[in-house]
Amino acid sequence: MIAGLLPWAWFLLRDRLGVVTDVLSILLPMLAVVVAVVALLVGVLARRHRTVLAVAVSFAVSTLLVGIVGTVGPWVPHGSGTVDPSRGIRFAAANIGAGELEGADDLIAQKADVLVISEIGQPLTERLSEAYPEHVAYWNGPAVGVFSRWPMTVLEEPGPDLPGYMLRVHAPSGDFDLLAVHVPKAWYKSGGSSYNTPADTIPYETTVANHHRLIEQIAQRAARDDHPVVISGDMNTTDRGRDYRVLAGPLKDAMLNGWGRPSQIGRWSALFVRIDQLFVKPGWCSDDTGWFQVPKSDHHGLVATIGPCKP
Repeated sequence: MIAGLLPWAWFLLRDRLGVVTDVLSILLPMLAVVVAVVALLVGVLARRHRTVLAVAVSFAVSTLLVGIVGTVGPWVPHGSGTVDPSRGIRFAAANIGAGELEGADDLIAQKADVLVISEIGQPLTERLSEAYPEHVAYWNGPAVGVFSRWPMTVLEEPGPDLPGYMLRVHAPSGDFDLLAVHVPKAWYKSGGSSYNTPADTIPYETTVANHHRLIEQIAQRAARDDHPVVISGDMNTTDRGRDYRVLAGPLKDAMLNGWGRPSQIGRWSALFVRIDQLFVKPGWCSDDTGWFQVPKSDHHGLVATIGPCKP
């Protein structure tokens, strides 16, 4: 009985062990399978001892269930209202990856009012600027671009405490503030490109601890803002991790109008991670959420209609 309950301690400890569980949360699906297999092997080797076998099987099954619940649980829809149809904003975001110009038509086809791009460079900026005269782009460090059908005011440019832009978007239905970010990958050491170095020259990485600090900085900016706030981009933050809950606690995950799903594909598919995010402040809702393919990228793009909730 105790062996079957032990894996469920994950949900009690995951926010208390800091960077340790930050890393384990990324590996959770694979880790659960490995631990379960090892437990079953121990049980098989000790099968003559029925008590040991029973304990091993109980622990293995419970570990697999924790892995499933921990992975799929953050994808459950919240269904918290719909957008006022007269004030809806079509929003899209994508990490373009290696397919910079190949993905331009797919991005434009989303017909977004506001578009956030991670890992952007000069060629795509020039291509998208034909469809979006209102835009800003930073090609170093976080390599973030924002394209809008409406005027924007830059409130804060990329820097050591903000891996992206903070902008005020002057939409016809009212201003809102946008934090468009590309948070560096969390790794055991800092090996990332600086804010004076093109993002594609060296890996865009930071320490696990600094990744958490950057997420807290983003959350704090949203908390002290007296305007409606939207946060979006490649956050390199799995939705089963502590950093996700730093944002999802005070904010609403706009992509959970429907069921969530992994956003990273390719070699990272086995981790089942959703690291491309869209958050809105309470008072705003989301509709018509979805994901779209981006050529040569290891991410799916996200698209949604967001805006003030319908009364």
